[in-house]
Amino acid sequence: MEEEIPIIMDSDEIVDCILIKPSKINDISWTDPNYSKKIMELDAFEIIKVTKDNFLKSISEKLEINKYKMENIAVKNEYIGDEPNYLYEMMYVELINNDDYVTDDNFNEIATLFNLVDEKIYSTAIVFKNYIPSLVESMNLSSISKKDLETILYDRVYTKVVLWNDDKWYEDRAVGDLELYANTFFEGDNFHKMEIAFLMHNINIWFTSDYGEPDICGKLINKPIEKCIWFTMKTDELRGNLTLDEVKKIIYLSNVLNSYLTPKEYYEEKHDSNGREINYNKYQVLDQIYSLNKK
Repeated sequence: MEEEIPIIMDSDEIVDCILIKPSKINDISWTDPNYSKKIMELDAFEIIKVTKDNFLKSISEKLEINKYKMENIAVKNEYIGDEPNYLYEMMYVELINNDDYVTDDNFNEIATLFNLVDEKIYSTAIVFKNYIPSLVESMNLSSISKKDLETILYDRVYTKVVLWNDDKWYEDRAVGDLELYANTFFEGDNFHKMEIAFLMHNINIWFTSDYGEPDICGKLINKPIEKCIWFTMKTDELRGNLTLDEVKKIIYLSNVLNSYLTPKEYYEEKHDSNGREINYNKYQVLDQIYSLNKK
């Protein structure tokens, strides 16, 4: 995604962004329980303090745009993570087609790790955090910390799933192959699989239905449910995070909505009262539709 980033903040307000320097992490195993912590301990990060007045200048300097000998500089802007009320973005210069800069020493493995698109990142990258309250059409810069980045990485490896078992809902963390996790959870029993798009969510439900209670999953599954696992996929290869709060709202809305598709107005270009383009995430869409339909 490429766009000019309008900055909505007071002129003298100071906000922290994080610069990620070219780095190597191939000697850190993602199966290490301290994987995210070890990455954040590397000497590859720098806090950048910006204001509304110096933001674009500071970002341009830290990305070292002036040093590149190319006619058309493409500054990419990618979303790398979200959570209720916050959206994380990363900016970098696209250098993959320029042999002068595509070198091993200039390869930024940490920034590439954060990226959700299949593209290697070279040289520096900058990450910033947006505050996007669910029920207010606004998106403002907020200070980011290394702890935020550590959480994003942790959630990439230890993804949140939602379970129904023993007559109760609860959250759990799953790592690696979900088939292995499911075989343990279902105690070797055969289970059914379904996938459905629901208000900007990709919902996957794996379940057993020989016994159990009806209406556990609302109208999404018209069968008794004995056990089930709910999870979401962020990309074709990367599992996302799903919370119990989301699942409960989805089940409620499944019983009252005629269509589960995201309304088209959430894909149309829209601006808040400050003129900044609003980029909706799954939490905002779900919360807003839930608020409109809750009785």
